[in-house]
Amino acid sequence: MKVSIIGMGNVGSTLAYTLMLKGLASELILVNRTKSKAQGDAYDLIHAQSFTDTIIPIKAGDIEDTIGSDVIVLTHSVPYQESFKNRMDLLPGNMQLFADTVPELARLSPNGIFLVVTNPVDVLTYGVYKLSGFAPSKVLGIGTLIDSARFRSELSQRMGIAPDDIRAYIFGEHGDSQFPATSLASAGGERINDEELCKELLEESVILGHKIMKAKGYTNYAIAMATSLVVEVIYRNSHRTMPIATYIDDYLGIKDNCFSIPVVVGREGILRIQKPNLSDEEVNKFQHSASIIQQGIDKIKHYWE
Repeated sequence: MKVSIIGMGNVGSTLAYTLMLKGLASELILVNRTKSKAQGDAYDLIHAQSFTDTIIPIKAGDIEDTIGSDVIVLTHSVPYQESFKNRMDLLPGNMQLFADTVPELARLSPNGIFLVVTNPVDVLTYGVYKLSGFAPSKVLGIGTLIDSARFRSELSQRMGIAPDDIRAYIFGEHGDSQFPATSLASAGGERINDEELCKELLEESVILGHKIMKAKGYTNYAIAMATSLVVEVIYRNSHRTMPIATYIDDYLGIKDNCFSIPVVVGREGILRIQKPNLSDEEVNKFQHSASIIQQGIDKIKHYWE
């Protein structure tokens, strides 16, 4: 499976290293605005493969070298500024980057799958869907997969249960309006009914994310692992259920939007969208989150209308 990573910043470089360690590609193409950075990463990864069991062809290239990609991971972004209040402030710059690259990437790999990591991921996933002309099932955003993992990690520590044994999702925007679907949370078949605990732990997981950003200026390890999991599910056709940002045309009265909801992922992308029954309060939160995302979508419509 040919995988191309567009953007070799902290996340793109860490993702390339993770995919190399896991052997999750038959060919890995690294693309960056400054090609020398991608070339340096490629050399370093090739040398690192001296200590692995699997050898993957790794190449630094241009967009033309991504031709025939099975998965195209978008991590390229304008720099995050201290003056930014939230992820939405990245939208104008990043949407322009995507407008400059996505149509050509789609033309070169018409049978590929786009995996969007760049923020604001929900709005940009919608943008990639429109710019590429791909079916919605072929355009995935990393969405709240990382948020759900942090949330489960916090629940795990509080409850003394392994994170993989906890079924709990964060829905909606990968941003300030996200919320835990408390009515669906369970472990070992038992419902986790403590709504106040879930709210508290979500706040703690969000604070931890901010602490990481403040401490080192970026996040890379957890988001790279989350992204590599999606690539692995596609690679192995695992049919795993995960909260991924995807185009939604009709759910809870929300139309023509893009947000995170549990979906089944496999070799062809999104195989099925799960539409669980939520509590009235959760429905209201979902609709509010979708309205925030819609505001972002409205700001970029001129790119394709």
